[in-house]
Amino acid sequence: MGKELLFEIGTEEIPSVYMPGLLAALKEKAEAAFKEARLGYKGLSTLGTPRRLVLHVEDLAERQEPLSQEILGPPVSAAFDKDGKPTKAALGFAKTNGVEVSALRRKQTEKGERLMFYKEEKGLPSDEMLKIILTLFIVRLPSPKSMRIGESKATFVRPVRWTLALYGESAITFRPLPAGIGTTPFPGSGSTTRAHRFMASDATFQVKDFKEYLKVLRENFVEPDPERRKQIIREDLQAEAGRVGGQPAASPGAVERLVEKVAFLVEWPFPVACRFEERFLDLPEEVIISTLEVNQRCFALRGKDGGRLLPDFVGFSNTKARDMSVVRKGYERVVRARLEDAEFYWKLDLKTSLDEMAQRLRGVVYHPRLGTSFEKAERFRLLAGWLRERLFPERGRDFTVQVGEAARLAKADLTSGMVGEFPELQGKMGEYYAIRAKVDPEVAKAIFEHYLPRGEGDALPAGHIGALVGMADRMDTLAGMIGLGYLPSGSEDPYALRRGANAILQIAMAKGYRLSLPEFAAQALEPLYAKFKDKQGDVLARLSDFLRDRLKAVLSREGARGDLVEAVLSASEGKGWHDPVDARARLKALERLAASAETFEPLTTTFKRVSNIVRQARAEGKAGEAGLGPVEPGLLAEPSEKGLAEAAGKAVREVEGLLAPHRSARRSEVSSVEAAYASATARVAGLRPAVDRFFDDVLVMAEDAAVRRNRLALMAQVAGLFSPVADFAKIQARPTS
Repeated sequence: MGKELLFEIGTEEIPSVYMPGLLAALKEKAEAAFKEARLGYKGLSTLGTPRRLVLHVEDLAERQEPLSQEILGPPVSAAFDKDGKPTKAALGFAKTNGVEVSALRRKQTEKGERLMFYKEEKGLPSDEMLKIILTLFIVRLPSPKSMRIGESKATFVRPVRWTLALYGESAITFRPLPAGIGTTPFPGSGSTTRAHRFMASDATFQVKDFKEYLKVLRENFVEPDPERRKQIIREDLQAEAGRVGGQPAASPGAVERLVEKVAFLVEWPFPVACRFEERFLDLPEEVIISTLEVNQRCFALRGKDGGRLLPDFVGFSNTKARDMSVVRKGYERVVRARLEDAEFYWKLDLKTSLDEMAQRLRGVVYHPRLGTSFEKAERFRLLAGWLRERLFPERGRDFTVQVGEAARLAKADLTSGMVGEFPELQGKMGEYYAIRAKVDPEVAKAIFEHYLPRGEGDALPAGHIGALVGMADRMDTLAGMIGLGYLPSGSEDPYALRRGANAILQIAMAKGYRLSLPEFAAQALEPLYAKFKDKQGDVLARLSDFLRDRLKAVLSREGARGDLVEAVLSASEGKGWHDPVDARARLKALERLAASAETFEPLTTTFKRVSNIVRQARAEGKAGEAGLGPVEPGLLAEPSEKGLAEAAGKAVREVEGLLAPHRSARRSEVSSVEAAYASATARVAGLRPAVDRFFDDVLVMAEDAAVRRNRLALMAQVAGLFSPVADFAKIQARPTS
C-alpha cells in the first residue's frame, strides 16, 4: 500500500506560453524518475498556474522494489588454474563485487561455463529517495529560457519562492542543492503553500494532504487545475457574449488556443465585458481580432448570425477589483490605443499602391549574403514559374500570368505600416490591399494563401496559385539558408527551416503534385550557387538529405512504423523519397500488408531472400547474371520455376497496368494513387507461395551458366516488382504473436 505524494514548486509568474511544455516535461520526467528509482504508483498527474507547478502521485510505493541482478564474470577455464586455484581473473571479479571467490557461482552460457555473481539490493525507503528525485525535478526541468537566480549558477524558468513536499501527511524537508554550483538559492521544502497573491485572506497556508490542498486553494481564489480554469473561461465567455447577442468571433480552434493562453495567465479567471468605438469596425476584421486576441489576449465577438464583428469584447482578469469598471476602462484604454494605431496605418497604407510597396522591397535586406527581399521575390517568382511548367503544362497564359503576379506581390505588404505594426497579419493585409487595387481575385487570394500552412494543424492553400508560390518561396529559403550552412540543430531552428520543408511536403502530398524533390531543390539552388563557399554537389546533397529527413519525419508523425517509412524511402536504390506523393501511397499500401503480422513477416523474409540473391550477384560482378536480360522460357526446367515465371510475368503486366497511368502524371488524385498501390502490392504479395516453392525445389546458383543466368533473371524480375515499392532489407522482423 503506497502513500500520496504532493509536490509544488512556487515561483514568480511564468510566461503562459511556457506552461503547457513545463507541465508536460514535469510529468515525463516524473514518470521516468520513478521508473528508474523502482518506485511504483497508481496514478500521476500535473497541475499548474502561472505561479506554481504541481505534481500529484497516487499510491506511491513506500519502498523501492528490490533489485536482483546476475553479473557474469570470466570463463571458468580462465578463472581457475589446473589445480583449481583462483586466478587473477577470478580474484579480480570477486573484488569488484565485494565478495570472496567462494561466494561466486557458475553458469552455463552459449559461450561456455562462466563465473556469475547474484547481486541483490534491498530497496531504500521512498522518503529518502524523494529528497533526491524532487531536487532533480527543480534543477533539471527544461524550459525555453531559464534565469540565473541570485549569485549562484543555478537556473530555473523563474525565481522559486517556495516548495511544498508531502508524502502521505508527512512533510519531506530538503533544500535543493545542485552539486558543484555553490550555495543554492532555492528555498527549503515544507508543508506550506501560498494562495492568490491579492485575493487571499492569508498569504500562506499549512496543508496536510492533496484534498486539503485543493480545498484551501479554491477557497482562496486559486484553481490549480488548468482544465477547470479553461472550463470557467469557456462558460464565462459564452455568458458574456450572450448578454450582447454575440458569440466568439474566431474559429473554434483559435478560440480554444486563446482559452489555453488565458488559462495560464490567471490563477482564477474573472470576466470583464468591454467595448470599443464603432468607428473601428471599418478596419479589416482581422486587424481587430489580432489587436484583441494576439496582442491583448481578449476575445473578439461577432453577431450570433456569424456576421460582422460587434464593438464588444471579453477580457479576463486575475483579480476581482472592488470596482470592476476600473479594470474594464483599463482594458478599453489599451485596446483603443492599439486600434487607433491600426486605423492610422490602414489609412496611410491605402495612399500607397501595392506595386510601390513591392518596389520598396529593393531597400529591405533579406540576408547580407542572399540579397534583398526584392531579389528573393524575383527568385521564387521564377521558381514558381518552373513549378507551373512541371505541374500544370496544360494551363494557358492566364494561369502563368496569375502565378507570376502572385509571386511578385506576395511580399509587398512587408513594407506596409500595418504589417510593421502587426507582423502576424502579413499576407492577409496584402490580400486586402490587392482587393482594394482591383487585382485579379485569384492573385489576391494567393498573396495570403502562400503563407499557409503557418504551423502545425493550420489550413493548407485552397488554390493552386497560392500553393505554387508558397512552395517556391519556402524552397528558396531552404536553398539559401542551407547553402550558407544554417542547418537546424537539436531544438534550434532560427530560420524555421523544418517548418518550411514540412509545409512543402504537406502541400505536395495533399494536392497530389508529382514532382521530384531533388530536381526542385536543384532548380532553387541554381541562381544561388555563386553566393556559397561549398561545391555545388555538396550543397545539393546537404539540401537533399534535409528534405529526405523531413519527409521521414512527416510520415512518421502520421503514425507509421519507422522501419516501414525507411523501407519506402530507400526503395528504387535509394530514390524512393524523390516523389512524396508516390512515397506516401507506397507507405499506405505497405502498412495494409503489415497489418497482418502472420502473413507479412513470412512475406518479408521471402522478399529479403530474393533481394539478397540479386544484390549479391551484382556485388560479385555478375551483372550479366543479375537479370539484365529477359527470362528465357526454354531454359526453365523445373515445374516450380515454370510456375514462378508464369506468375511473375502475369504480375508484371497487371502491376504495370495499375501503376503506369500514375507514373507519368503531373498531378494525381491522392486517393487513386493509394488505391493503385494497394492493388499492386497485394498482387505482388500473392507471388510469395510461388517464390517459396521455387526456393524449396530449385538451386538458383546452378552449375550450368545459362541456367544460372536465367534463374537470376527470374529473381531479378520478381525483385523488380517489389523493390520500387520498398527496400525489404530495411524492414525489421517482429513477433507474430
